[in-house]
Amino acid sequence: MAESNGHDSSRLDRIEGLIEVLVNEHIEFAREHRQLLTAQVVLTDRMDKLTDRLDRLAVQVSELSKVQKHGDERLNALIVTVDGMIRNRPSQTS
Repeated sequence: MAESNGHDSSRLDRIEGLIEVLVNEHIEFAREHRQLLTAQVVLTDRMDKLTDRLDRLAVQVSELSKVQKHGDERLNALIVTVDGMIRNRPSQTS
């Protein structure tokens, strides 16, 4: 027979109730922990993909920079040529 301390429920009943609460909370914690681990795996995978894409983008930007520099050099050469042609053309007086 369970010992009573003046309340309706026995001491053993209260301990069992507390243990049940602890077990249920532990089960919920374990479920949430699994979800967190799954989210971590997904996040790591996406981060790896993002890193790969960023690396490819950096290469493309570098290549674009080289092409732009070459284009700027060619445009400057054209400007010098046209400027020279304009400055050296014979003046026409009417």
